[in-house]
Amino acid sequence: MLVQRLEHKAPGRVEKVNPAYTSQTCSACGHCAPESRESQAVFRCVACGHRAHADVNAAVNIAAGRAVRARRETPVRVSPKREPQHTTSV
Repeated sequence: MLVQRLEHKAPGRVEKVNPAYTSQTCSACGHCAPESRESQAVFRCVACGHRAHADVNAAVNIAAGRAVRARRETPVRVSPKREPQHTTSV
């Protein structure tokens, strides 16, 4: 119901993102590894060394729309101060 209300209030701007692997994916470099989760609260990327609170790191990935696709391709760098832009394919 929440998604329906959001879609009604912001047509075309609501994007459903699968949260799978967002807590194991680095929001800085896009590397995905279970070993990057040092604990429930600590995320440290084994590839680039980026450190963050695990939930904040996952939220950045979700906000950038980098859920599962981050495992297969290089993520698009998105400024945390800018709303994600939607691309339309023709």
